[in-house]
Amino acid sequence: MKAGETTSANPCVLLLDAMRGGGGALLFENPCAIIETASLDGVGDCLRRVEAARAEGAYCAGYLAYEAGYAFEPKLAGADVSAFSVPLLWFGVFETASMLSPAEALRRLGARGGSSEPPEIRDLAFDMGRKAYDEAFARVQEHLARGDIYQANLTMRARFRLDGDPAALFADLLRRQPVGHAAYVDTGKSRILSLSPELFLERKGSTLRTRPMKGTARRGRTMREDRRIARELAADAKSRAENVMIVDLMRNDISRVTEAGSVKVPELFSVETYRTLFQMTSTVEGRIRTGVNFPEIAENLFPCGSITGAPKLSAMSILRDLETSPRGIYTGSIGYLSPDGDFRFNVAIRTLVIDKGGAGEVGTGSGVVFDSGAAPEYDECILKLRFMTEKQEPFGLIETLRWTPQDGYFLLSRHLDRLGESAAYFGFACDLGTVEKVLEERARAFAGERRVRLEMAADGTFDLTDTALAASAMTPWRVAICDTSVSAEDAFLYHKTTRRVFFDETRKALAGELGIDEVLFVNEDGFLTEGSYTSLFIERDGRLLTPALRHGLLPGTFRAALLETGRAIEADLTPADLANGAVFLGNSVRGLIKAEVLRRPLAAEAAE
Repeated sequence: MKAGETTSANPCVLLLDAMRGGGGALLFENPCAIIETASLDGVGDCLRRVEAARAEGAYCAGYLAYEAGYAFEPKLAGADVSAFSVPLLWFGVFETASMLSPAEALRRLGARGGSSEPPEIRDLAFDMGRKAYDEAFARVQEHLARGDIYQANLTMRARFRLDGDPAALFADLLRRQPVGHAAYVDTGKSRILSLSPELFLERKGSTLRTRPMKGTARRGRTMREDRRIARELAADAKSRAENVMIVDLMRNDISRVTEAGSVKVPELFSVETYRTLFQMTSTVEGRIRTGVNFPEIAENLFPCGSITGAPKLSAMSILRDLETSPRGIYTGSIGYLSPDGDFRFNVAIRTLVIDKGGAGEVGTGSGVVFDSGAAPEYDECILKLRFMTEKQEPFGLIETLRWTPQDGYFLLSRHLDRLGESAAYFGFACDLGTVEKVLEERARAFAGERRVRLEMAADGTFDLTDTALAASAMTPWRVAICDTSVSAEDAFLYHKTTRRVFFDETRKALAGELGIDEVLFVNEDGFLTEGSYTSLFIERDGRLLTPALRHGLLPGTFRAALLETGRAIEADLTPADLANGAVFLGNSVRGLIKAEVLRRPLAAEAAE
């Protein structure tokens, strides 16, 4: 393949900027030319051709593979890249750009798809097993100890097969994990799906900005846990040390193309929230010197220092020898240039490359410093791929409220607070003021006691349904214990959502078998948690004991009210405790209900 050779009939590039905030999208279709190269010698020439096309009034959108950066370093320029499966540089030249909503852009992209089957990733296999990783990690540590480098971003690749359409997979991944710098590139030979949250470079007028990411932590199960973990990450010495190393590196790189004294760091150690993890980011910016253009900026700053290490050249040289396969587009950059000279490029992390036969590749890595451990760093690499392997069906948030003519909505503020917390946790749009207003408007038509159910979608829209509230039974409810345990690590247990099939079907099955009214659940450690739609209480010495939240249960509004007044306290309860006090169930619709437990052996007991 020669520099500038045109290869594909109908390529396109889709860039979704600020997707997390519901921002816009740029769709580039029907290029008038393709600029590409598979040769390190051709990278500089292609960048100048991209700049020339931009200066003539065109949009240019595409990517630079990580190894394209070798062309800018004489020490690396002799590397053998002949076996690469994708070009080192690929840009489409487009006369126009369509500015669309994300939904419309994804619809247009979906119309290009060739399969109606749900996309599925299978046969995921890493090119570096744990033993090989440990050996490479040890080599990095040797270089760190000698002072050759003080940080290195050690990476590996995983191969997989995709059944289904790449465009559908891209839309599915975005639904699961909205990010600010997503991109989809169809070169005609490969599809590139980038779910990147990281900005590499953005030019607006004379300002050049970068926002490197360094520092990762796993999400908690609730907003309370999230806030604690986010605070811990922001204060974590290792993460801050890694982050400031990259900030210093990026300050140095940006200073090469900006006016003296103009480089500043307006944000340091910010923590951003994503579906599965937290990321620490910092922002570096400066004022571009007059006459400096895109090729010069790329030559001085690419690839991004957050995915190489420091010093950059030393880290790149060491990693080239230690990593078992080329990175390709992973940790390269995808973006566009507009005719006015502005541009925006991501860091191509969380990026999948899929060929026309469905064979795919994805990279992952982590920053290694002197006090890093091999096991935590390897685990971080695996964690970072959860965005593509962890399936999540669409779901909504639920609140069920009681309304009476005398008191209106019972515990309304608690219901709204819980809804807001869960919306924040899952990244749902949520206007609590509108929710409260619509609830009150709906109540004007009520005549008697009502049960009101609110269901909210991820975009913040919601539906209300209401039914007459039947009188509570005077006789105790019959309950049984489910012999399938729940996991206290399941975040969905701590939020009221439409993902209730297991709970509802278990209750219905036992109701048919035993004639019960409710079912109780136990976690993996044998502690009681809750009912399928009620909180559990055991009365002892005049006080109600309720399972501690950490065992995996919903923070019920009625439960919270009893805890606040001191009538109830949290406790570690097991099935044996059900025989040592009066048992009650409760929720905000039914209040407190007496219960009797049907004793039946659990599966583990029956097997003994």
